[in-house]
Amino acid sequence: MAKRILFISAPIGAGHIRAAQAVSQILREEYACQTELCNVFDFFPRVIGQAILTAYLKILEVVPVLYGTAYRWGNQSRIALQGREFISRFLAGRMLHYIRTFQPEIIVCTHATPAGLVAWLKRKGLITVPVAAVITDFVVHRLWVYSEIDYYFVAHNAMVQYLQHYGIAADTVAVTGIPVSSNFTTESNKATLFAKLGLLPERKTVMIMGGGAGALPIAKILNICNQIDEPLQLIAVTGKNQALYREIAQLSAKSKHQVNIYGFVDNVHELMSVADLLISKPGGMSSAEALTKGVPLLIFRPIPGQEEANTQFLLDSHAALRADSLSDLKTILHRLLFENNNELATLCKQATVMGRPNAAAEIAKKINIYAISAQKC
Repeated sequence: MAKRILFISAPIGAGHIRAAQAVSQILREEYACQTELCNVFDFFPRVIGQAILTAYLKILEVVPVLYGTAYRWGNQSRIALQGREFISRFLAGRMLHYIRTFQPEIIVCTHATPAGLVAWLKRKGLITVPVAAVITDFVVHRLWVYSEIDYYFVAHNAMVQYLQHYGIAADTVAVTGIPVSSNFTTESNKATLFAKLGLLPERKTVMIMGGGAGALPIAKILNICNQIDEPLQLIAVTGKNQALYREIAQLSAKSKHQVNIYGFVDNVHELMSVADLLISKPGGMSSAEALTKGVPLLIFRPIPGQEEANTQFLLDSHAALRADSLSDLKTILHRLLFENNNELATLCKQATVMGRPNAAAEIAKKINIYAISAQKC
């Protein structure tokens, strides 16, 4: 009988879902598992789920400092930890019927919200299925920490120590890295990609991504790039933000540099393969994808919270640089691309060292073993 693996994620940033998809694909293809991916918001009353998502995106766009304040409060406050119990009590029952119908051998959560709901169900004795958590940042927030979670998969060793501090046994935590799609682990023929994308291999290529929710001012960054006299070629990815796409299209018509504009695409791995540098927000998944492709990051104005923590990890790993103003961004860009190629080469080398291309395969292998053990019980 095929092993059944249930993945529960959340659409708060696409990375959580992409992590689930990456591991799920390997479980299906390599271990013949039956997998199911679901969105935790599907178990909420529709008006609540939409309100949460809308508020989250608006805060990131308008007052990101408020998000940082809430993040720190949730990490430290006893009231916040008590609040999660109340929320779980209210919402967890809505997913119970789904879990019992699917009857998984193991549940895998790639976002802290479903992890909390599933942990509550276990604590109340409503389910007994093993639960795994795949953390998709380079930091652990307290809202990930539950004694009812049986297995954790994390990006680096310091996260193990953090979990131990809060009572999680070290032998239940595996340091695997953040799982990325197999597309990012496949070698690409760069000459073919440059031709396919209409780019010149001899010209420096800068990729700008992360503005779909309005958090990264791509238009302003393109204007700064346009102040650089040396020849550049730019790749701008706007995601599902159609207004931003139209704005960038108008700017590109006046740019002295070639600008290739993309909306929501499924070939980010190809775009990263030809990029010399990625200007982005430091989301855990996009950062892990860039590291896997050996592309260093130039992080612009990280939002307080996990973005700050991810940034610090990448800076400490010497795989990224940080710019807190547009003038800083211009200075760093010019230095890296046209003044000090050795610095860029060092960043690229360290990014490659920090990449974990086998993370999804390692996680899938362990989850398959856990599922086999669960079937025998």
